[in-house]
Amino acid sequence: MPAEIITSDTIVAAARGWLGVPWRHQGRTRSGIDCVGLVVCVAHALHLSDYDSTGYSRRAQGQGFAGHFRANMDGVAIPEARPGDVLVFADQAYPCHCGFLTERLGKPHLLHAHATRRQVIEEPHAGEWPAKIKFAFRFRQSGS
Repeated sequence: MPAEIITSDTIVAAARGWLGVPWRHQGRTRSGIDCVGLVVCVAHALHLSDYDSTGYSRRAQGQGFAGHFRANMDGVAIPEARPGDVLVFADQAYPCHCGFLTERLGKPHLLHAHATRRQVIEEPHAGEWPAKIKFAFRFRQSGS
């Protein structure tokens, strides 16, 4: 358990430290990271979890992707998600992408490792993203 209280702001700041890092499937370093790796690396850096999983494909297959989050984080109602929480998205039927909910100028944003844009980005949580949310999770040790 961390010596200091980890707040939503602490989590968002740690995630923002990865902005611009290149995207790489199953990456876990600053030379390349994917969406799950971003969550894993932030959790490790803040001593929120030592869990990791690299046994996933680039294509969604069933509900296994969300199962890793369920096993290691607390689910929250999507409307109750706050900055620092992890949102899980689905393309088609199955969960396949995740990122941190953040806020800029009072507007919700999504900080995530984006395969198409080939890097970690922070963009408005708008357009296609809200309709694709399937789950929201919060680190168990995080404070408010």
